[in-house]
Amino acid sequence: MGARKIERVVLGDQVYEAIKERILDQAYAPGEKLNVDRLVRELEVSSTPIREALTRLVAEGLVKTEPFIGFATAPLPDQSYYEDVYSFRSVIEPWAAAEAARRRPGPDVIKALRDEVAIMMTHAPSREYRSHRSFTEADDGFHRMILRAAGNQVALKSYDDLRFHLHLSRLYLTREQVVGITHIEHLAIVDALEAGDAGAAEMAMRRHLEGSYERLIK
Repeated sequence: MGARKIERVVLGDQVYEAIKERILDQAYAPGEKLNVDRLVRELEVSSTPIREALTRLVAEGLVKTEPFIGFATAPLPDQSYYEDVYSFRSVIEPWAAAEAARRRPGPDVIKALRDEVAIMMTHAPSREYRSHRSFTEADDGFHRMILRAAGNQVALKSYDDLRFHLHLSRLYLTREQVVGITHIEHLAIVDALEAGDAGAAEMAMRRHLEGSYERLIK
């Protein structure tokens, strides 16, 4: 009984990742209708994990659903969405970095942050989601860890609810990324956190977000 439950969870995750990858790579174009029966044939699974995966993707904003119409891939966010995301981040994340520095993260947190940077250095983003998935997840983990280290659960939940890293992933198809600068910026944040320098941590995070905006959005 337990083994069957584990298999179902693994299958559901695989179906979810397969559909998400196709959306992010635009194998399913923005706004394209997602027919459940077609997905059943393509992925060779039953409709249950398909519908479960689509429901997860609706919650993440990559799929839309409407009564009597069904599922469709979400349209690409417009410029104003990304402007709003970075406006929010420029308020909450420099503050979180400063607060985390004041609280002096322990060696285990510092090591975990450096590990995430190492993953990003190994897996540079490219124009296929499969190849930049590790980079995206490590980048998300890095920023989320700092928010958690700040000790504010409301700020962390607000960050989680945005799920903006998934939507930023959709830009990697159209923009070349110079990751060397990104790594330097991340390491500057970690160094400031390790030193317990709140001012330097806040400034390093602000510079990173401004640089990320210039490279990815503008």
